[in-house]
Amino acid sequence: MQKQLKSGVKLNINRTDRWQTNVITCHFIGPATNVSQTALTLLTRVLGHGCQAYPQNDQLNLALAQLYGANLQVEHQLLGNWHDLYFEISYVDPDGHGAIGQQALQLLKQLIFEPLFKVAHFGVQAFEIEYQSLKNELTDLQNDHDFQAFALTKAAFFEQSYAQQPTIGSLEELAVLDYQQLADLYQQLCATWRVEIVASGQFLPNETVLSDWPFVQRAIQLPDVAVSKQVVPVQEITREVVGQQTHLVLAYQIPNLAHGANHQRDVLRVLTAYLGGDEQSLLFRQVREKLGLAYDISTHEDLLLGWLVVEAGVDVQQTAAAITAIKAVINTAVDQIDQVLLTTEVNNLLNQQLRSMDNIRFLQSRVFRDVIFQEWARDFEQITASMTQVTAPEVQQMAAQLQLRVLTVVRNRQAVQ
Repeated sequence: MQKQLKSGVKLNINRTDRWQTNVITCHFIGPATNVSQTALTLLTRVLGHGCQAYPQNDQLNLALAQLYGANLQVEHQLLGNWHDLYFEISYVDPDGHGAIGQQALQLLKQLIFEPLFKVAHFGVQAFEIEYQSLKNELTDLQNDHDFQAFALTKAAFFEQSYAQQPTIGSLEELAVLDYQQLADLYQQLCATWRVEIVASGQFLPNETVLSDWPFVQRAIQLPDVAVSKQVVPVQEITREVVGQQTHLVLAYQIPNLAHGANHQRDVLRVLTAYLGGDEQSLLFRQVREKLGLAYDISTHEDLLLGWLVVEAGVDVQQTAAAITAIKAVINTAVDQIDQVLLTTEVNNLLNQQLRSMDNIRFLQSRVFRDVIFQEWARDFEQITASMTQVTAPEVQQMAAQLQLRVLTVVRNRQAVQ
């Protein structure tokens, strides 16, 4: 059930008795321009630290424990040209009387509408704690060579600053953030960003209670969700680090599939799995098992960002051979497709989808995606029909449209004793 609460604010209720767990999520969706990933990461951590009723983090944790161990998350994600910051609380209601659900909803609202930003002492204290914690985490990631290889690739691949950074952010962006900037950002976000509330479960509060949110109406015009990219020559990035293995990232531009037929998005998913989705995939079989040129290798894609990424860990002496082999496998997929492997990967994807349907958080995520990308909405039978109809020529055609844009080599050397 969908219900427009105010302009720019919508409630989506999905009552189901399949799970004991109930989930309520409040999404804020806004344009990614001028808001950094780092700012949102720090903001979510300050917001999740506490609220006016529970200003200390241990007080908030105790309140959650008293709701039969309710779980709270405040996170953000980049959806192409959109940011999505969300609050989510999940809980069980053993008695089924509804009191736990109402208390959980009330706690969620306290976190959203009564943040520590409105209490200067506790707000500054939470900011300082979470700022230092994030700074330490980002500092530690400087020695995570997988992360650094990915971060270098992202920075080179995209022109937009918000797309260039990993989701967690960067030390450079963190250094220029202060408390007031974060407070102003949250005030703007609450007042102007699109709001989608999603509630799923058996023991949810009634519709009247779920509809009672003190949001003001808003009129927001979101940009096209797909990130635009310029056609540029291949960039090659090399860094040297002290470590045990060399890290490779090959980033390919893919066609803009954010709009149009669902089937083409399914073809991309199948291609990604076929190339490097698991230990049966073509890259794993050829580059790791047959040629012995990689310790590990995998692929993933983001159709909203418009890229497909191959990541591998290799021996420094075999770097050139591994790069050549990876490119050759991509070219092989253009020329011919192993039908047995293709069928295997399609079945693997469908089995993953089927297993995910037993998870209420997957359902919650799917309801949200169907709301904001209505042309993507399908049931499992429709997905199955489309996936099983993916043909070898379609996969070859999709592979032919991959364009290598960035090649990153984080080369290891042994530490001097």
